Amino acid sequence: MLTIGELARRAGTTVRAVRHYHATGLLAEPPRDHSGYRRYGAHALVRLIRIRRLRDVGLPLERVRELLDEPGSLDEALAALDAELADRQRDIAERRRRLAELRRRPTDPELPPGFAEVFGRLAALGVDQDHLRQEKETLLLALAIDEQVGAALLDWYRQVADGPMLAVSAELGRRMVELARRHPDDPEVRRLGADFADFVHDQLGEEIDQVRAENRAGDDAPPGVETALLTDWISGLNPSQRRVLAITGELLSARLPGSADIWRDLNHLMSDLLP
Repeated sequence: MLTIGELARRAGTTVRAVRHYHATGLLAEPPRDHSGYRRYGAHALVRLIRIRRLRDVGLPLERVRELLDEPGSLDEALAALDAELADRQRDIAERRRRLAELRRRPTDPELPPGFAEVFGRLAALGVDQDHLRQEKETLLLALAIDEQVGAALLDWYRQVADGPMLAVSAELGRRMVELARRHPDDPEVRRLGADFADFVHDQLGEEIDQVRAENRAGDDAPPGVETALLTDWISGLNPSQRRVLAITGELLSARLPGSADIWRDLNHLMSDLLP
């Protein structure tokens, strides 16, 4: 009769595996003998060898249990496993294709494909990296709050990257980053808030306003969710940047009726966050 170590060695596996099969009920655990050892016989050895070989093929434990306890078609089990592996292989091939594309044309995998390409172009055109990082976080939040504005935002980013507004957008971003070193009462804060309001209204306001108005009736999000998310994000900005957003929200609430609720919420929550 065999000890657990001898059993594992003869079956070509490990003591740890044998104990795992005990724990899962796949291999019966014999009682201890008078000396306190568990002894395994021929039936246990044969069953363990079968378990190990079926596992080596790649069959999951539950399928191994079925084949051992309720003998069925091994061909069917192997065919099912082969189909599963083929699916995994296709998935791996697709992931490798995407990785190769990322390595060939470096883009940010944290962004949706279209936005990733545009942000990559903006970086290549020399837009400030701190501004792009903050812009990315703002974009991800905007898409999570209302994915319906995604198409309009993507079109706008493409227009910025391809047109004369790139310099304006980059300069606004640079000024926003620079405000981290300024006092909230600095005159530049109000100027930048007004400039942001003009920029958003002139370049993107009509699209956002229209999409927001069309989808507002079917919005099933609990009241206050958008405001809570905006509050949480804005709380991570410095006081001067928060004041810029408050000014921007105040000005846009009167200029974009379809989405005025967002800008009003922004303005109200900014009042609570400002010192």
